[in-house]
Amino acid sequence: MNGNSDMTARLARKLDQLQAGGTDKQILFLPVACGLGGQVTGRVQTLTLALALGRKAVFIGVDDAPYGQTFEPMHLPVALAGDLKALPLVDVTAEQDDPIVCYDPARVAVHARSLDAILLERIHRETGVLVPDRLALEGFLFNWMKPTAAMRAYCEEQQQRLGIGHDTLGIHFRRGDKAVETAFVPAAEFNRRIAAMHERWPFTSLFLASDSPDAPQEIVCPPGVKLIFDTEEQRYNNANHKMLLEAPELVDQETRVAFKNIYLLSCCGGLIGQDNAHFATLAGASILARDGVEERIELIDGRIAEKSSPALARYFRIKKALRAVARRLLPFMTMSARMERSAKRGQ
Repeated sequence: MNGNSDMTARLARKLDQLQAGGTDKQILFLPVACGLGGQVTGRVQTLTLALALGRKAVFIGVDDAPYGQTFEPMHLPVALAGDLKALPLVDVTAEQDDPIVCYDPARVAVHARSLDAILLERIHRETGVLVPDRLALEGFLFNWMKPTAAMRAYCEEQQQRLGIGHDTLGIHFRRGDKAVETAFVPAAEFNRRIAAMHERWPFTSLFLASDSPDAPQEIVCPPGVKLIFDTEEQRYNNANHKMLLEAPELVDQETRVAFKNIYLLSCCGGLIGQDNAHFATLAGASILARDGVEERIELIDGRIAEKSSPALARYFRIKKALRAVARRLLPFMTMSARMERSAKRGQ
């Protein structure tokens, strides 16, 4: 990682070998109901586990429901039957002899920092490659995945239209339904970091990716820096994946738009976002794996507003508890249940 082309080449060879079928052990990704950023992160985390455990990563389909297809298939077709949720869950702290284990983000958390050392040590054992950084590893894996030809052509066209390059700072200004989980990171925090970043690195343009159409009024560009904000993009400022269940005719459009923003942010020379927003973590990881310049990646604590306000923290604790109660009492109303019903109707 961090600019070491030999290291990335060795990891790529190992991953190519695993995905081509040179193993009798597999790890199956069971996706959860979430936005495209979360779906892509799930694929990246499954590939991380594949490298760490010496297993082939298996994906149920090429689509990321309720979104459409973003990437080329990552393995040849695999026959899957029975109750997939009954498969044993992956355990990175144990040696598992099961021919197939599953990674279900709803039941297994592999992104915890406490597991970083275990995963990196197991990857070293399996591949002989000493990977120093989990974020850069995930960036390598994101860069390894191949978008479909149509998706790549679309994203490259948008990059050229908007004029985004390595002298551009990417800003992921998350709004929309994020307030369901946490308080918004204040615009003032972004603006402070943008100004400080410009003092260290005189970027010439700033690409602002946001689900809010009002974002340009909140973000301040340093003097002489060009603001790039895609005014042609239709923004709904909502829970996009939930909207697609009600409006399937928008699936292709919203898949392109969502991945376009991840792709364009990853094409920048630096990034400022928040550590609990997938677009930012994926793009920041991609940049770090490509360029190795850690000083140009800033992932703000996504709960910074709550940590500075006890009242706000209390409000979101209560809100989280109430949502958990609602999920237990009304399981048929959860997003996962709605997606399962939608999938059955489509069969």
